[in-house]
Amino acid sequence: MWKAYAFVMLAIILFSGNFIAGKVATEEIAPFTLAWFRTLIALLVLLVFARQEFKYARPLMLKNWKALYGMALTGVVLFPALVYTSLNYTTTINASIVEALTPSVAMVLSFLFLRERFSGLQVMGVVLSFSGVLYIITQGSLEVLLELGFNIGDLIMLTAVISWAFYSLLVNNHGSKFPMYGSLLFMLAMGNGTLLVLSAILEWIPGGFDINWSAKVVWSVLYTGVFPAVIALLAWNQAVAMIGPSKASVFLNLIPVVTAIMAFFFLGEAMTSSQLLGGALVLGGVYMTTRKQRQRKGEKAIP
Repeated sequence: MWKAYAFVMLAIILFSGNFIAGKVATEEIAPFTLAWFRTLIALLVLLVFARQEFKYARPLMLKNWKALYGMALTGVVLFPALVYTSLNYTTTINASIVEALTPSVAMVLSFLFLRERFSGLQVMGVVLSFSGVLYIITQGSLEVLLELGFNIGDLIMLTAVISWAFYSLLVNNHGSKFPMYGSLLFMLAMGNGTLLVLSAILEWIPGGFDINWSAKVVWSVLYTGVFPAVIALLAWNQAVAMIGPSKASVFLNLIPVVTAIMAFFFLGEAMTSSQLLGGALVLGGVYMTTRKQRQRKGEKAIP
């Protein structure tokens, strides 16, 4: 049993490290370009062991390419690009706490688009978690709220969360139709092509492609493509297979905690009182929101 918890903690640590590596890399690399490098590296790594599965399922995936492209657009393209964009303007701690809001956002979207019903406790959890995020992005200041003086990075991160929530809905509806690694390879290929076009239009043509490839930037880029995008996903899937999605999904709430510890040691970021209180509200709300959902199905992993 200890191996299962070792796998799940490895995944959580690697997922959390994505914020640190992203913060370092975006000092030199534009966000969509970084997302493109990430998907390119992950694609090359995944080719090693997913090629046969991809070939076997290619006719099925080509037939259902629209659903797969929807997942690629929301989960492979927009989510990482928006996360890395947000890190240009906000702290890694803020970004990780806002990301913890994902289950609550997914629940709201499920109600709006799928007409799912939820308990009063889950609704209270959504309200509590959104209140926590609002407290963080206003830094506990009523003046910031009244003047709408929000940190643009926090709002961009919230947009990333919405994108991932849409991805989760698409996975719930279509994911079981396809083999896991073959479909991931297919989505990475489509996502990488899309990011190539977006990076050229939004970043390379206006600002050029001049990158200072220092050692820390190189290692940060390699980290984003290998560890959170591939190794963490494999570790997460192994943990879910051993202990089930219900137990494994509880550990996702540790991502803001682990990120805060990493940010302190690697970036010198210290948690503020508004982050502590807001983070507690978010995690408490997420626990209430997912309490009954975990009895039916587990949360999706964060890439």
